[in-house]
Amino acid sequence: MEGVGETSTAGPLALRVEHNTNRRRGACARCQAPMHDHLAALLRGGGGGAHHPRLVHGAAVKLGCIASTFLCNRLLLAYLRRPLLADARALFDEMPRRNLASWSILISGSAGLGALAGAFVLLSDMLHGAGRGSCDRPDSFTLGALAAGCARAKDIVAGAQMHACAVKFGVDEDESVAGVLVDLYAKCGRVDLSWRAFALAPQRSVVSWTSMIACLVGHGCSGYHETAIGLFKRMLALKVWPTNATFSCILKLFDMPELLPAGLQVHGCLVKMGTEIDPALGSALMTMYGRCGGVDEVARLASRITHDVFSRTSLLAAYARNGYNMEAVGVFREMVMENLAMDQSVITSLHQICSSLGQLRMAKEVHCYALRTFFKLDTLLLNATITAYSRCGDITSAENVFNLLENKDIISWTALLSCYAQNGLSQEALVLFMEMLQRGLESPVFCITSVLRACSTTTDLTAGLQIHSRAVKLGIDNDNSVENALVTLYAKCGCVRVALKIFNSMRNRGIISWNALITSFSQHGNEVAAVQLFDLMQEEGVCPDDYTFVGLLTSCSRMGLVAEGCKYFKQMTAKFNLVPKMEHYTCMVDLFGRAGRFCDAMDFIDSMPCQPDRLVWEALLASCRVHGNVQLGRLAAKKILEIRPEDPSPYIILSSIHASVDMWDEKAWDRTVFDTQRARKDTGSSWSNAHEISESTYDTLQVGVT
Repeated sequence: MEGVGETSTAGPLALRVEHNTNRRRGACARCQAPMHDHLAALLRGGGGGAHHPRLVHGAAVKLGCIASTFLCNRLLLAYLRRPLLADARALFDEMPRRNLASWSILISGSAGLGALAGAFVLLSDMLHGAGRGSCDRPDSFTLGALAAGCARAKDIVAGAQMHACAVKFGVDEDESVAGVLVDLYAKCGRVDLSWRAFALAPQRSVVSWTSMIACLVGHGCSGYHETAIGLFKRMLALKVWPTNATFSCILKLFDMPELLPAGLQVHGCLVKMGTEIDPALGSALMTMYGRCGGVDEVARLASRITHDVFSRTSLLAAYARNGYNMEAVGVFREMVMENLAMDQSVITSLHQICSSLGQLRMAKEVHCYALRTFFKLDTLLLNATITAYSRCGDITSAENVFNLLENKDIISWTALLSCYAQNGLSQEALVLFMEMLQRGLESPVFCITSVLRACSTTTDLTAGLQIHSRAVKLGIDNDNSVENALVTLYAKCGCVRVALKIFNSMRNRGIISWNALITSFSQHGNEVAAVQLFDLMQEEGVCPDDYTFVGLLTSCSRMGLVAEGCKYFKQMTAKFNLVPKMEHYTCMVDLFGRAGRFCDAMDFIDSMPCQPDRLVWEALLASCRVHGNVQLGRLAAKKILEIRPEDPSPYIILSSIHASVDMWDEKAWDRTVFDTQRARKDTGSSWSNAHEISESTYDTLQVGVT
């Protein structure tokens, strides 16, 4: 009875508790759907007001809403946007139910974040039914995302597997998947497979067309470039309207001045279509115009588009490439004032400006700005820094940058080698080249030409022959720049016959080759041939430059052809639109002085548009020594000493002039002044070889000239 009583007493209470519990559960079930929507709305809050997914995740667990697949999928997307891949995977493993969207979100997110191996593991689990109640058949979105991940990783093996999966599950003809496959093979460098995927696609979207064009443009073969242009025209004919990305790809083809009209046509096409020029497309257009020399178009375009850091960088590089250095510096100042986050390519372009201007102070300021702005400078920027210091003549700074460079590449070595060669340190250049060979480094064309230039400066024919032999072994002896350097080398070393043989064997004879041969003939007593070569040069349609006329006027001076020399000097401005430099004025003074026409020489000096420098007066003083003109010799010596008081040569030459006309008292006075000033003659240097070069030597080296 006692037990029965207790039971009857507890029964109504238990029933009331159970009734209240069921009522709360019913209320929770009724509000569950609105709660899921509310939490999902917190994840996608607009205006940057989205809550952190971890907060929403915790609230979902606390409120018992984690069982909602819809909410969990929203949480997966939110985690992957952060990106918090580990949190997304943990949530995925805890999900009680998964659907196709759950798998697709995590697989595509993993592939997009570079976790390609994890994405493939998830796909394998999906195919083997590891998901609780999930579909084991991937759709086009899943396989397309995996193929896109393979494209970013340039993993053609995994990409081919995805292609096979797409065929197996019947989604290979899907428009989006076909476009991704074209892009996959394009980024992996397989133009043939990319073209095959493009040709077999039943429906080609603008993405497929753009990917195929980008693949053809990215390939170095000119034949592919023609195909890309044809594909672009076919695209327009089929009324598949290009996007900004399509125009950006096709504009990369136009990178030479002669291709400017074609680039203008593409620009006109996008304007006619009403395409909005965003900063990315504007950058592509300015880069194209910069490479083609259309600086006016660059300036007009820059004033019409909205700029970001990339378009500003393209504008700066376009100005720098075409020699508009002050405009480029102005763009850099605007970028600094706007606090744009510049990358190191901007500093590289600035160093190119410093190189062309020869402004050492600016080069150091740019270098300091780079050190202050960036945590670590990349090799490309440091190579440009070495070149800038080289062009500015600061060899010590160039060496310091090179020695502190951790990851030296072949461009770094070549930059320092060129630094030595351009600044007259020929022996240092040869030593550095030997060190490069000992380290097993390659010898690119630019490296060979630099070391050949060093051999030309020192007239070291023995070393030059060895470098020539190496160029033959490397198969680059037929390169135009190497042939020009070889012509210069043999010409300066007095081997005019060999220089002429190489010159005659050249397929493309540029102005450098003609100048080297004309100068060689002029310096080695064959002035008639130099003049004849100048006439032949014009017959072949090669326009002479400043250096051509230096060699030509020197030949006329040594042959005493005053009238011809004056005619050629007038042709510089009248026919060839060249502005005479101090070297040309020096040649003309030497021309009149050698002929003994000192009145004409002085009249010419008085008519010069600029102040004559030391070389002009030295040429006049040398002529006075030959003809014994004491009065004019004294004037020339006085002018030289005003420009360079420490120069001992005027005293020595003037003393010789006095001695030649038996003015011994004046000669003694010159010597007394020379000793009083404590002037010292510069130490001379010369290079000589102990053996002569025979005809068999050239046969052994197989220079390949006729």
